Amino acid sequence: MLGGGALLGVPVLGGCGGEGEGAGAAARAEAPILVDAIAAEQDLIALYEASRRAHAALSRHIDPMLAHHREHLAVLRRHYVPGSGDRAGEGGTVPQPKRPEAPGGEAQALAALRRAESRAAAARAAEVIRAGPGLAQLLASIGACEAGHAAALAEV
Repeated sequence: MLGGGALLGVPVLGGCGGEGEGAGAAARAEAPILVDAIAAEQDLIALYEASRRAHAALSRHIDPMLAHHREHLAVLRRHYVPGSGDRAGEGGTVPQPKRPEAPGGEAQALAALRRAESRAAAARAAEVIRAGPGLAQLLASIGACEAGHAAALAEV
């Protein structure tokens, strides 16, 4: 879940710079990072939904995590402006989510979710290094939540 403090710096995805060309260039450089994070959240949501459909008994354990990912996706989408005109090369379009199938058993589904959460947390950490302060703060918050989900799934 995202704390309110994590959102304060996000609208200026260019970081600490003010208005002007430098801030615009920084925001353009961050667009591919944002697209990757959106795509990853979409894929996590799709995996959770597939797991939930295949293993309804898991829903009480995984529904809160699914809700977090839907919240993450909503926040990320608010900051994504699809490229158009002179902004066409700013990161492309967000791909459609994958359509995964849940593994056969509940234990396998939980393991798949745990692996996906761990990969997502590592990806957000790698993106933080390339992002400006505002976006880095958001990505770090999402990555921390994903790491927490991986740990929680190990306990189910």
